[in-house]
Amino acid sequence: MASTTTTDHDDDDHHHTFASIGKAGKSSGEIEGMDVRLLNNNRHSENYSTLAAVLPFLFPAFGGLLYGYDIGATSSATINIKSPTSSGISWYDLSSVQVGLITSGSLYGALIGSVLAFNIADFLGRRRELMVSAASYIIGAVITTLAPGFAIMVIGRFIYGIGIGLAMHAAPMYIAETAASRIRGRLISLKEFFIVMGMVLGYVIGSLLVDINSGWRYMYGTAI
Repeated sequence: MASTTTTDHDDDDHHHTFASIGKAGKSSGEIEGMDVRLLNNNRHSENYSTLAAVLPFLFPAFGGLLYGYDIGATSSATINIKSPTSSGISWYDLSSVQVGLITSGSLYGALIGSVLAFNIADFLGRRRELMVSAASYIIGAVITTLAPGFAIMVIGRFIYGIGIGLAMHAAPMYIAETAASRIRGRLISLKEFFIVMGMVLGYVIGSLLVDINSGWRYMYGTAI
């Protein structure tokens, strides 16, 4: 009798053990099912409107567009500014060093802007860094366009270049932080396309204005 009772208890224990395992398996399956549903819901909930995706992208992307435009337009601007008939200035007889400073002035500014970008980004954040970049673009373009002499023009080019350095630092990270994950990579790549598009735009506008009186002012003024 004792052995029979012991056997019955063992059977009950095994039964309870298997039942517990079954419940645990069922609970585990339910949890996994919930995880799958949550993942699917997250994917579906990451719906976004085109407007909501495009607007945060355009602001930093235009920084790349203006960078490319400067590269494309400057080649025609230096031709126009050295012309005695169409430069519209008395200081058109520039040396090769001076022309080089006009061409590279924005790049020197971009170098300084890139160095400053780390502290500015930490202190102000990406969005405000882009706002500082936009202000540098506008101020630099205005000074360059209205420059009464060579030195002022180079200063304007330098300030414009600071905007380039800040924009190239902040734009990719700002896009990555604001874009939906499904289109994040595409938007970051599209920002690079904006740089190339800016180059093409600069070459086209430059070729149209290269023979116009004071055409270089219009070329740089277009960036405003």
